[in-house]
Amino acid sequence: MKFLDRLLRCCYAAALLTLPWAGVGVLRLATGRDWGGGLQPSWVFMGLAMAVAAARWAARRGGRPAAFRPGPVPTAGLVVMAAVLVSALGLVLAPAPVPWQDAAARFLKQAVQLLIMLGFTLWAAWWTRGEERWIWTARLIVTGALLQACYGGLQLAAHDGGLGWFAGLDRIFTSNPSILSGSGDLYIDNAMQDVARLRGTVCEPLYLGNYLLLAIPMVWVTRWPRWQEALATGVLLVLLMLTWSRGAWLAAAGAAVVAGVLWARCGLGGRWLVSGRLLVQGLGLVLLLGLVLFLLGDPGLVWRRLLQSFSSRDWSNLTRLYSMQAGWRAFLLSPVVGIGWGQFGWHFPALVDPLGLQSQFTWPVVNNFYLEVLSETGVLGLSALVMLLVRIGRELKASVASERGRDSWRVRLVVAVVAAFVGVWLQLLTFSQYNLPHIWLALGLLIAATRVGGAHRLSGAEGFRP
Repeated sequence: MKFLDRLLRCCYAAALLTLPWAGVGVLRLATGRDWGGGLQPSWVFMGLAMAVAAARWAARRGGRPAAFRPGPVPTAGLVVMAAVLVSALGLVLAPAPVPWQDAAARFLKQAVQLLIMLGFTLWAAWWTRGEERWIWTARLIVTGALLQACYGGLQLAAHDGGLGWFAGLDRIFTSNPSILSGSGDLYIDNAMQDVARLRGTVCEPLYLGNYLLLAIPMVWVTRWPRWQEALATGVLLVLLMLTWSRGAWLAAAGAAVVAGVLWARCGLGGRWLVSGRLLVQGLGLVLLLGLVLFLLGDPGLVWRRLLQSFSSRDWSNLTRLYSMQAGWRAFLLSPVVGIGWGQFGWHFPALVDPLGLQSQFTWPVVNNFYLEVLSETGVLGLSALVMLLVRIGRELKASVASERGRDSWRVRLVVAVVAAFVGVWLQLLTFSQYNLPHIWLALGLLIAATRVGGAHRLSGAEGFRP
């Protein structure tokens, strides 16, 4: 049994460390073939962890099945998946201009992919409990992000043609055909600038930025010495800045506001300015950001990048606008059950304005996850998702209330997890690539955080707890 426990931890640790390795195509590297979908390393390790957990459970119970009584959150999750399956009616109500076999195959493929993602959510919600496991989880997430900083440093060094050997390594981390490889250069004023955009092993700068929105708040949970927390926070914030992802920057600002409000509502607002930890981290951040601006040689780039968000001629903006336009029109085709999960790409050419045909890659995406849910699963699907989030919010509020006024590590944990979730899911307003496991892990950790204050209602009584 101890061997299985250690093996389970090792598999899950590997899954956490490789969360941002979305650009690695396991099957393509192993077989040399493109199988039409990218099997990410974290998926493999998560599957192994679940298999080991099942073997451990069977050995402990002698193979006898136990009664499972789902709680409110697992039930809401089942409702979400049911809404996705019901959206199959959209294949009939709003048929795509392709053979039905292709539409059905796409639907099944995307449904399986969503099940895999929900596996990360349910596992994190089930497994993450108790201070020791929270600290263990946070340290692995932050360590994985720091490894991204190291890889980003290599990308920066190789940007001007240095490190010739790096191209071979980068081909491994960009071998997943289902993850688009983002530009390595910065696009401003309708021209490519000789400024590197760091994308880590996630292949897209905005995806790396989204992952960092999970990792940065989790630094508060690591219980590392203050100077280590300050250094890690500063390094990761600088990496976030060097992704040049405006969506990630905006989501980070929103997460910071939510964290501050929640901190104050927990009765700790008066202690904010006298926190030695925050003062040290703030000073380190100012110094590191000053160093970055010095290295860039043109501090105005940041301001110009932000102003770019309001440009009506910028194609990075037009790409999103045209895809969202088509997403809304797709919703109007079948408002109740949607056009079918995963079907947007088939409908896009007929729905978008002619100029928008130039705005997408091989497989068009909505560039707004919530609009994607609305267009592909209809009002039923979006309502199910909202119901799940509202339910979690209510339970989290009860958990926070039980900790109100306490200057404790548990309060920092709740604030950190909420900030991480808000940041990650707020940025989903500007992209819809949902098969990144860290997105769903953030949701699972949010569910697990509802138990921090002693409430176990979300665990489904005895049935959902290990």
